[in-house]
Amino acid sequence: MQRCAVLGCLVAALTLPLPQSAAAQAGGDLAIGYSFLSNDSLAVNSSSQPLGFYFDTAIELNDNVSIAFDMTGHYRRGSEASDSLVGIVAPLPSEDFQAFSFNRPEDEFCSPILSVCEVHTQTLGALAGPRFHFDAGGARIFVHALVGINRSLRKIGFFAHTATHLAIQPGGGVDIPISSNTSFRLQGDYRTTFFPEPDQTNPAASLVSTGGANYKDFSFSLGFAFKLGARRAGN
Repeated sequence: MQRCAVLGCLVAALTLPLPQSAAAQAGGDLAIGYSFLSNDSLAVNSSSQPLGFYFDTAIELNDNVSIAFDMTGHYRRGSEASDSLVGIVAPLPSEDFQAFSFNRPEDEFCSPILSVCEVHTQTLGALAGPRFHFDAGGARIFVHALVGINRSLRKIGFFAHTATHLAIQPGGGVDIPISSNTSFRLQGDYRTTFFPEPDQTNPAASLVSTGGANYKDFSFSLGFAFKLGARRAGN
């Protein structure tokens, strides 16, 4: 978890000098801040992942359209291991995610030598897509449709169950200027992560599970957006 957070900060630090280099040739922005994810599918006693960050950058194509790149990390640590399957998403008929863990209570993964049996959950997302901007009363409103991958993890004792799958993320937000080059950003997104139907004889046969196992999460982010380069004419 700490390594992912440090990586996000390093990327941001390396990107900030762009206004004097490549970003000076084209408008865009960079944003970084805190993110909260509602996720009740990875663990019985975990309804959200309150520890999170987001890193976002966009390159303007014209006055109202840009290409956005969005990276997020969300975490929850120390949830109590449950002895029940109630509250877990319907058992996935898949060996790809969490192995057979949905067929066993969480506490059955705990070793007898562990003094404390806790559940840790984590999601990491990397998505990109078009973003549309609208100026309104000095603020800059945007909506986007992003596509990429989402990596999910649930760790119980010595067992770590992971998966990386296709995700789509429509959403939007608003940038409220606080200086000539800096804005306060509020952003909300609705992400769906698709889990494929398992078919060991033909793994690529199906992209999306039809059994209702796809994860649907809402994220809320806030932070600061920094202008890169010059805005297009007319803005």
